[in-house]
Amino acid sequence: MPEILCTFHNLKSLMLQVHFYKQHPIMLTLYLLESAPNLEELKLKICDEEELEFEANGEFLNEFWTDGMCGNLQIVQMSGITWRPNEMSFIELIRSKARILHTLSFSHSEKIVMSNEDALNELLRYKRVSAEARILFEGKTKGY
Repeated sequence: MPEILCTFHNLKSLMLQVHFYKQHPIMLTLYLLESAPNLEELKLKICDEEELEFEANGEFLNEFWTDGMCGNLQIVQMSGITWRPNEMSFIELIRSKARILHTLSFSHSEKIVMSNEDALNELLRYKRVSAEARILFEGKTKGY
C-alpha cells in the first residue's frame, strides 16, 4: 500500500460506490480505511455487474491491513451486493478485524451468485472479533 499522504481524522462516516471486481477500487477502499482512523460508519454501494478481473482473496486483503484500521468502525452497510468472492472476502476481513463492529447490513442486487441463505451460512463461518456484531439482511437494494 502506498504511504498515506493525508489522514482524515474528522471523518466519521464514509459512503463509497465501488467496483469489487477490479484491483484498483479494492486497494483505494483499503487506503481510505487506513486514512480514516476515526471512521465509525461505512456505506458501500457495490457496482459489480461485470465478471471478476482480479481475485482479492483473504490473503491479498490481509497484506494491506494495518493495525488500527477500522479501530472505531461500528456500522457497515453494503448495498447492491452479489455475493461474489471479492465481496465475501472483504466481509470476512471486516468481521475478523473490526473490534467494535455492531451492525453489518446487506441489500442485494438482482444478479446474486448464491442464495441469501447460502451467503448467511458462509458469513456465519467467518471469524469475528466483535461479540456484539449482528448481521442484517434487508432484501433487494432499492433502485436495482
